[in-house]
Amino acid sequence: MDDRELKRLMASIQGAFAVHEASASIHVEPLAKLIMDNPARGIDQLVEVYNKALDDAYTDEKEGNNRSFIESIAGGPCETIPWAVYNALGAAYPFLERENKNKALGKILNILDKRNYAEVNGTTSMGHTTGIREPLLLSDIAIVRHLYWPGLHDEERLWKDKHSFSEFQQEVMDEDGMFKKNKVKSDFLVAYALLRKDFTSFGEEYAQASNPDFLERTMQGIVSMRFAHREKEEGEKRLQELLPESVHHYIEPIRKRADWADHTLFK
Repeated sequence: MDDRELKRLMASIQGAFAVHEASASIHVEPLAKLIMDNPARGIDQLVEVYNKALDDAYTDEKEGNNRSFIESIAGGPCETIPWAVYNALGAAYPFLERENKNKALGKILNILDKRNYAEVNGTTSMGHTTGIREPLLLSDIAIVRHLYWPGLHDEERLWKDKHSFSEFQQEVMDEDGMFKKNKVKSDFLVAYALLRKDFTSFGEEYAQASNPDFLERTMQGIVSMRFAHREKEEGEKRLQELLPESVHHYIEPIRKRADWADHTLFK
């Protein structure tokens, strides 16, 4: 490939990303506001907005809508729009009543269940659930569809070359104890991996530096996934082995509250 061909290819790729970014902005930003202002109405429009945004992104004035063709050969849509839709919901998800959470989960599954599970969890592509930031949303999805859980395999790249937590913190976290959006795809996956003793030695330091509200939601997501399909004794012992002592006090209150998705409702 000569320089001219390479430049044309790069311009084409950049143009495709720009189109998806623009379509996400046009369609998904109003959806995010609607979900905050009127959750039931916004949730009703989730699938419609998802499809409309992707149709617009894959419509060429000369060739028409080529979404189906591109998604079939690429193993799914570019992740920009799916992640934007899921995270528009995720921003409001902690504030929703369980009835609306269940309704929202049904809409998300309407999207994900039409894809191959390996595409959804990132095994064969960038994935869908790999970019979900909100712990409560991603954990509920994992509870009702275990195969959609993306795992904790890709997060190590963020700290494997770091000699201390402070070095990691300076590069990846902001002053509020949250992750920088341009550094992290899924806040929940990174937080979960950081807390696990079998993944890093940074767990205790991260727990101290993390935003308190986000840390509590992270723990709720972790505890929910652990107890939704397990008995108390088995789940509690394993979590205490995996997680730093400073977060152990979250486990029992969250378990008793049991505010997680009922997988039997989503067969």
